[in-house]
Amino acid sequence: MQEGSKVKILMFNGDGLDPGDVLVPLKSRSSSKVEMARSEALPKALSHSNFDLFLMHAESLAEEEIQVLTTVRAMKPDLPVLIVSTELSADQTRLLLKHNVQDWLAKPVSAESLDSAILGAFRVKRIQDNSVHAVLSVVGGAGATTVAVSLADLLVSENKKSSNIALFDLDFSTGNCSYTLDMVNEFNLGSVIDAPQRVDDEFIRLVQQKHRRGFYLYSFKRPGLNTEINSYELVLRMLDAVLLEHTHTILDIPYYDTEWRDDVLSAVNTCTLVTELNLPALKHTLDMIKYVRELRGETFPLSVIINKKSGQLFGGRISKKRLQSLLGEVPYYFLPEENDILGEALDRGILPVEIRARNGFSRKLSKIFSQLQMAPKVMS
Repeated sequence: MQEGSKVKILMFNGDGLDPGDVLVPLKSRSSSKVEMARSEALPKALSHSNFDLFLMHAESLAEEEIQVLTTVRAMKPDLPVLIVSTELSADQTRLLLKHNVQDWLAKPVSAESLDSAILGAFRVKRIQDNSVHAVLSVVGGAGATTVAVSLADLLVSENKKSSNIALFDLDFSTGNCSYTLDMVNEFNLGSVIDAPQRVDDEFIRLVQQKHRRGFYLYSFKRPGLNTEINSYELVLRMLDAVLLEHTHTILDIPYYDTEWRDDVLSAVNTCTLVTELNLPALKHTLDMIKYVRELRGETFPLSVIINKKSGQLFGGRISKKRLQSLLGEVPYYFLPEENDILGEALDRGILPVEIRARNGFSRKLSKIFSQLQMAPKVMS
């Protein structure tokens, strides 16, 4: 979705039903634009507009409702579908699976349950439409934040005609992306921790910062957030809203476990682990590879960047053969140790490429970029 747009919902309302049963709770919690359509008008509506969700309000799944679902699936097979109705029979429930319905809610529907169902359906839609890339630090101090901000900059370079790139810092303990770029965000997330439902597209545009090189930054230092009661809902709502706002998003994920890490990694398009070339770091890397593989499967795009490589390729301590046997089929890449360039960039709050365009770190990361499967692509 383009910046500034609202969620577009196409809604079918069954005969004799009060649309307010759904519209009232919907409008109380969600930022959305709803277009109503009768069954005979659905083909025209679906062919002339791009919707983010199809919402059906029905008494039950009778002949007309089944025909409506058939029409929607024939014209828009990937469009998320949400149904609100009275209790369904076992046979009708099986029809939901047949028509690939994302969620079903029983009437009467609450604003909270409707909002939650819509957010869940949108996660599916956004992963189809937008690219989300996790940069995950395996150990503290591996330099994942510098890698993440540089990858965001590379994405801007590759998307000059339609630049809508975000960098979302999920390390709320330090908010280090904001310090690395000298863009400390003064917004207090504590003001919304008790009301996560306030997070919508307008909120996201309020707290976002735009870097001079074109990408948007979301980075906040809020150490207590990891233990707040509502932190899980707040973080996922923020993530949902950010992904809705941007076509490409880089996530800077810390090495320590969080309540939301499984959910985040379950939804990204690619994951890049950033580590160092020493045995403790490599052992943690193997643990993380196993963890991601169990979560996403063997075919998921997973890569390893070994940062801070010294001039000697393997330093005499870890042979190339040994490294390949450890990492197996997972592709791995090296980034050179550039203490002077990276140190100056951190001190000045700018990107390494701004210090010297042809520095070894930026030049090597640029070559790695396309192999990480982050390059722009047409999503179905």
